Amino acid sequence: MILGIDPWVRKLGYALIQTDLTIVDAGILLQDQKSPTREDQFTRIIQIYNFFEKIIKKYKIQAIAMEQLFFTKFNQNNAEFVYGLRGALMMLFLKNNLKIKEITPIEVKKYITWTGKADKRLVQHMVMKIFGLQKMPEYNDAADALAMAYIANKIK
Repeated sequence: MILGIDPWVRKLGYALIQTDLTIVDAGILLQDQKSPTREDQFTRIIQIYNFFEKIIKKYKIQAIAMEQLFFTKFNQNNAEFVYGLRGALMMLFLKNNLKIKEITPIEVKKYITWTGKADKRLVQHMVMKIFGLQKMPEYNDAADALAMAYIANKIK
């Protein structure tokens, strides 16, 4: 199975697929608080870590694809949280000898839509076609995670 992760501050998209492109699980982990404290953010990192720890114990994961980040508008608080989250997840996956592929947003767009300038809606439509979905994923974060899992499955 392939696990795709789109880490972000309020919404973290994830997707677990089989190599035949069957979707096992996909969705988002949503933070309800609009202005969490630093302690709330660290607690959230632990909750997300625990969520993925359960997934890797339950399923035989062959590879993980995680979005490689860059911030166009620098928000130190968001950047610190997301990089802390990525570090915690990388530690979890490496500790469990899992292969990690980092994919940039531009690479996702290029691989899925053939253009690095595609908007989120086009990526969502292409994800629908690739996975044979009848309706668009509710959140673009889940669609991005599906796209990353798809790419990791193809570029083993």
